[in-house]
Amino acid sequence: MVDNPPFSESDWGATKVAQAGAELAAAAVQPVAFGQLGAGLKNDTSRNLDLLLDVEIPIAVEVGRAQMSLEDVLKLVPGSVIALDKKAEEPVDLRVNGKLVARGEVVLVDDCYGLRITQIVDAQGRIESLR
Repeated sequence: MVDNPPFSESDWGATKVAQAGAELAAAAVQPVAFGQLGAGLKNDTSRNLDLLLDVEIPIAVEVGRAQMSLEDVLKLVPGSVIALDKKAEEPVDLRVNGKLVARGEVVLVDDCYGLRITQIVDAQGRIESLR
């Protein structure tokens, strides 16, 4: 049993705090080196894009929309016709991940439907499509 410890508990805590403060102060003085602004930006950007090039995202062509009651939807049978809100001569919307990106016209490509893009939506148009 020790009657007189070399230091009290409060001294022990103060010593640890002082040591930690000294270590932090020494670490904070380390010099930092930055590369030249804009250096390698083009290569880094293309490398980052290269990582995403094989990611598949949903693309949809929206011919038009309609709003129906659930009762009318349940009455649909083969041969039913639904009137859409777009006219036949209006361009259809190309949506990437649900967001409007372009507009175009529907074409046939080897017995399959295709889309000939006639307009790319600008940034302001994409913002409007989100509202």
